[in-house]
Amino acid sequence: MAENKNEEQKNKISSIKAPVLKRRKITEAERTNELPKFNFDDYTNVSYEDQTKLFNGIKEMFAELRENSKFMEEQAFNQKYISYFVELLDMAVTGNVTAMDYLCYVYKKGIDGILPSNLTLAHKWGMLAIANGSKLAVDRLRMFITPVFEYVDDTNIDIEYMADRYDVQEEDIAYFIAQMFAGLYNPRMGISLLEMSRQEPAVVDTNFTRFMNEATKVRSQVLPDLMKYLK
Repeated sequence: MAENKNEEQKNKISSIKAPVLKRRKITEAERTNELPKFNFDDYTNVSYEDQTKLFNGIKEMFAELRENSKFMEEQAFNQKYISYFVELLDMAVTGNVTAMDYLCYVYKKGIDGILPSNLTLAHKWGMLAIANGSKLAVDRLRMFITPVFEYVDDTNIDIEYMADRYDVQEEDIAYFIAQMFAGLYNPRMGISLLEMSRQEPAVVDTNFTRFMNEATKVRSQVLPDLMKYLK
């Protein structure tokens, strides 16, 4: 019985995955004109509250689509979802931080019958979002980021001097440290927008444990370098 259910789930995912895997630059004619577009020269200057509003703008669009699915034919819903998701990927790989953060969120959860959970892709999109100033992604990946904060706390670094040196507000210090860490960590892990543009977005994650073992090792290697920037 379980085997039949797994096969049914696989078929559902396959029914929309092929077009999504062929991610391409969206033309103006293909755009949904519904997903919000948010681009900033410096996303770190956007407050946590405003970042949340931007994130919710995308979340609400997908929630509305899911709500409307009960009134749509399955094929029409799949096509609409593909249009949304491919455009979201296009937004993310061309630098939209809110889209990166949403992909971190959606890959952690997955969408039943549509998109399999993929914790490796969630981690990668989250770390890219952090490197580009997302405060929400720091909270989303807190289990991985917390050892970074603990490492900094255990050193003799002068936090006030660091904050003054980099013109960081007190409430943003943790986010700043996370961003600096991500800037060093991502290249070591080969995480980049170019690499993410080549990923299969609907693939099932089978190597997360191995990936996290490598991520943990690289985190330890990066921490001493991080301190050189913070001191």
